[in-house]
Amino acid sequence: MTANSQLTEKSLGDRVAERYRLQGFEVVVAPSKSVIPFDLGNYRPDFIVRKSSDEGYIIEVKDSISRLPIGRYREIAEIVAQHNGWRFLLVTGDDVSPLDHLNNVNGDVQLLTWEQMLQRYEQAKKFLSMGEVEVAFLYLWGILEAAMRQQAKISAIPIERLPASSLINHLYSQGELSMEHFDQVNVIQPVRDRIMHGYQTPNLAEATNQLQELVNELISTWKPYSNYRSNEPQKIF
Repeated sequence: MTANSQLTEKSLGDRVAERYRLQGFEVVVAPSKSVIPFDLGNYRPDFIVRKSSDEGYIIEVKDSISRLPIGRYREIAEIVAQHNGWRFLLVTGDDVSPLDHLNNVNGDVQLLTWEQMLQRYEQAKKFLSMGEVEVAFLYLWGILEAAMRQQAKISAIPIERLPASSLINHLYSQGELSMEHFDQVNVIQPVRDRIMHGYQTPNLAEATNQLQELVNELISTWKPYSNYRSNEPQKIF
């Protein structure tokens, strides 16, 4: 790690620690093995943040998402998840919202629920029926990202705040996205990028159909304990 990277991580770490303190949490920086509430082997987190004696967060801070050992962090997150009241959080300088998870009393990321995703899916279908294809596409993309972030959280892969491209790659590398779905997402994402950056988007109707089918398949696969069933996607051309 370079000196600049160390300074960046320290700055981000200081901000994270201070925000937790302002929320009333006890923050232990660079905790020794004796302070960690359960055995994590040789791993030492950057922080332990306690809500109470038996509830809190194990936090790792990195300046960048480059070359993160996600497999190793998943192992740690799975160990932590075995202890009720505790979660492992990975915070990076490239997070979509690095500190937004500190803006509520639970100190946690507020993702869309599966039920909220399905409600938005119905809204997207209404936009399709009105011919508002671009609006429908953006609704569906938001649902896709929400579903991927929820699946990462449920599977104890601490990547739910990473940018979409990194989220997609890590879900694939960790076996949560099939090769087919990974390829589909990577075909559709450039369409989303063109829309968001003000470029024309030819064949948007076709891309929206593909995205709708993908959202259907992933939610039906991932949504836990549900009687949700994929319906035939509504074609728009």
